[in-house]
Amino acid sequence: MAGIEYVVISTQALAEVVIVSAAGYMLHMNKAGLKLLADVSISILTPALLFAKITKSLDRQMLAKLWLVPVLYVVLGLVGLVWTRWGGQKMRLPDGFRRLCSVAVFFSNVNIMLIPIIQGIASSPDSRFLLRDKGDTPDAMADRSIAYGMIIAVMNNLLRWSVGVAIMTPPKGKGSHALNTVDSFELIGMADQPPMQQVCARSGELLAPTATGALAGEDASRVSSGMARSHVRVVAARRWVATLRAVWDAVSPCLTPPLCSVLAAVFVVLLPALQSALLKKGTYAFSVWASIDTCGEACVPVTLLALGGQLGIPREAKPGGPGTDYITERELKLGVVLVLVGRFLVAPVFTCGALLAIYNYAPWLAPLLRGDPALFLTLAIASATPPAISLLTVAQKLGMYESEAASILSWAYAIGVVALAIEVSIFLWLASCTQYI
Repeated sequence: MAGIEYVVISTQALAEVVIVSAAGYMLHMNKAGLKLLADVSISILTPALLFAKITKSLDRQMLAKLWLVPVLYVVLGLVGLVWTRWGGQKMRLPDGFRRLCSVAVFFSNVNIMLIPIIQGIASSPDSRFLLRDKGDTPDAMADRSIAYGMIIAVMNNLLRWSVGVAIMTPPKGKGSHALNTVDSFELIGMADQPPMQQVCARSGELLAPTATGALAGEDASRVSSGMARSHVRVVAARRWVATLRAVWDAVSPCLTPPLCSVLAAVFVVLLPALQSALLKKGTYAFSVWASIDTCGEACVPVTLLALGGQLGIPREAKPGGPGTDYITERELKLGVVLVLVGRFLVAPVFTCGALLAIYNYAPWLAPLLRGDPALFLTLAIASATPPAISLLTVAQKLGMYESEAASILSWAYAIGVVALAIEVSIFLWLASCTQYI
């Protein structure tokens, strides 16, 4: 394929992003409207999109055969985190803004960008060298590649709405608060209890007017020992309650609606009978799934409208000082460069290097890598897509670095048209140079 064709494929893939974002820009929405779009997207539309795509595209056998794909994704994501941490420190970027850059490099736009690019490549007559065998077809290759991409999307969304939110959220000392809660909870409970010696003495006084002093002493001893055991049980129960509260405080911020949707979809995929019943047309279960799928179809345009609307809001000057998300124009430009290099250079180079190393030296780790060239191409393209558009949604949800996230995304998608055209040609060349054919 000629280089100009790769440019056409990339621009066609980004056409929807540009058009819908431009519509959002022209609407001149205020921040209240953008917040509403973000809430609707995170609470309803994004979970619906993830659940519908995962339950339709994946099955249990595919998950078992491609176990290396999510592992490789996590490892390469950690490489991106190391890059942004090292580069951000060298550039002396603020910690909060460096966190935003880390999320932008770690999480790519697999859901929206990968599918049109793969379909465009499959429709080209010059891409027949990507077919698995003589019985393979371009349509089957495209469907297979999309399924591979959905495995990446599972990990992408699973980590984006858990680890990504955790990375973006500024530390609030929850761990120390939890420990203080345990201590104060126990101290309050113990302060309400009288000293054990006083309990025993009072018990003896209450039992003193009995028939014999010895019997009264024995009764007092039994009462005091029973109360001691009861006190120990109460303290232990309070410790367990405080520990559970501390664990819940740490986990609950990660249990976002998109993450719960991914977990529910994976649960359905792991139960073939449930998956078949859900996707069987003509049933009430399919009506439920179709309703979810309909909501999911609205996710991409709503998210893109929010992106365009955010770009239409001028960046306001913020007061500097500790505890704010203020950054200078110079820091913003350095952050954009950090993300662009990490997203379009560091991640693709490490991904292709790892795939070629596995292909040549450890093919037993991923047998499908030798048997299906579309797998190599899919993983390579996924590593070079721009940052996920939900970066802006997460920033809006947390109420920090919103305009900075919009600036990063606008530069990433503007440069991504050219970057993807170049990188897709390189990926196709690498696939053709291997021993697949």
